[in-house]
Amino acid sequence: MAQHYLKVSYRMFTNSAASHKLLYETEVTKPVAFVTDMGLMIDAFEERLTQLHPGESFDFTLQPAEAFGERDEDLVRAVPKKIFEVRGRFIEEEVYPGAEVPLMDSEGNHFMGTIVKITDTEVTVDLNNPLAGKALQFTGTVHENREATLQEIEQTAKILSGECGGCGGCGGCGSEGCGDGNGCGKGCGK
Repeated sequence: MAQHYLKVSYRMFTNSAASHKLLYETEVTKPVAFVTDMGLMIDAFEERLTQLHPGESFDFTLQPAEAFGERDEDLVRAVPKKIFEVRGRFIEEEVYPGAEVPLMDSEGNHFMGTIVKITDTEVTVDLNNPLAGKALQFTGTVHENREATLQEIEQTAKILSGECGGCGGCGGCGSEGCGDGNGCGKGCGK
């Protein structure tokens, strides 16, 4: 199946009997653009949007299994408190209940965890995605939906690999201002 280039403006809410909370919103004048099937968005979100035409509005809910999965209590783990020490001091200003912290496993894989509890010797970390177990409602408008060009796919792959990352304020790989001597443009063919 062909990859799509999509531009959409949307709002994302938690959707349950107990809660309907806005989690994310794009500006209508600045829709988010992405290439499908590259792991940038939830697969079911992409699948629903690729069925729509430019100008069409949408309002759908993804159940937890279609979004970030169900919560897995085996991913809530107690780890030694000392792994959160820098130069022998526990970094309490960054590690506290509710904080999302970057972690790394023994193979060098990076991921996020949410601090649940801290004792004298252990820190309990929840490794579930914060949206695991939640139904998500999406409302918005499709601004563009077409087959992605090879150049768009390749450029997205470069960005995802880090080959064209770190431009920060510039418009992206190959844009005007990229390659300005601040590390922008490296790997972009500029």
